[in-house]
Amino acid sequence: MPTIGLLGLPGSGKSTMFHALTRQAVAPQFIGYDLKPNHAVVKIPDPHLDWLAAHYQPKSVVHAAVEFVDIPGFDPKGTEQKLKNAVLEHYRRCDALALVVNLFHTETAERAARGVQALLDELALVDLVNVERACHTIEKAAKLKADHDAVARHELLCRIKARLEEGEALRRQTLTGEEEKHVRELAFLSAKPVLGVLNIAEDAYSRPDEAIAGLMDVLSFAHTAGMATVRFAASLEAALVDMIDEEAAEFMAEFSVNEPALPRFIRAAFDCLELITFYTTESRECRAWPLRRGLNAQQAAGVIHSDMARGFIRAETVHADDLVQYGSLAAARHAGKVRLEGKEYVVADGDVLLIRFNV
Repeated sequence: MPTIGLLGLPGSGKSTMFHALTRQAVAPQFIGYDLKPNHAVVKIPDPHLDWLAAHYQPKSVVHAAVEFVDIPGFDPKGTEQKLKNAVLEHYRRCDALALVVNLFHTETAERAARGVQALLDELALVDLVNVERACHTIEKAAKLKADHDAVARHELLCRIKARLEEGEALRRQTLTGEEEKHVRELAFLSAKPVLGVLNIAEDAYSRPDEAIAGLMDVLSFAHTAGMATVRFAASLEAALVDMIDEEAAEFMAEFSVNEPALPRFIRAAFDCLELITFYTTESRECRAWPLRRGLNAQQAAGVIHSDMARGFIRAETVHADDLVQYGSLAAARHAGKVRLEGKEYVVADGDVLLIRFNV
């Protein structure tokens, strides 16, 4: 289950966005220096899984889920270091960061891009301090040429340090699979994927981009930084989740909102995290499984159970869209939409897999 931390300057609308995504009330977050982030685990809305469940009538239906963590905001320039460190420590436990940017107040929109830059610079600065410390720790072992692993790690850390000093975040640096594993172990903050959540005014959904104060500057910065973006009017979305369905539908139509916040956010977050969803179906359970994009059928089997990967033979594969279109597995098979794939088959988003294995 991926964990997404909501990051933002004080007043960015971060906690309002948390409520819009989770329907959970926001609790006070500070007790002295004891931070109390708001946590919520949310089932991911999934029309494919809903159809599979209605068709197969299993005993249980398991949605994929995501954990949201609303961590207290801080000002890189105005927050004292002790409190700043406590906040940043919570972000280390997250798989991705959703950076909420205030574009709903005209007077603050002009400062939005600078605020984004300041927060990302703070993450890189913390990483630079940590990588310098890690370099110093491993330097002695690296001087013993026989310790090839220490030498390789020291070279990696020195390279990362040099690039951080040049202002290049870790997520923008090219690393091998082994190097990425080591970086994950060290929990560098600037290595985490960042999704820009542009918190626009309630009436801005129907406005052209040029008419939203500060938006073009933030989009330009985000493009340069390699950061994907998604737009929400957090106050409007938070109001919608507290309404009954009929009221919410009228409200959405009035403000040109085509879809609730959660599914839109999940699609953007999964793209940011390079995740897809595949499905398994049987009489006991229909289930949605998040999977890193580009992994093969044997690796997907390992997500379900290690024995399935170890004894993998074949995967009977059909896309959920084809099942919906043809109405049944038999009809999809008759139409030539069901395939037998080997272990190197790269799983596609929306695949339904029946893993054949023997251990």
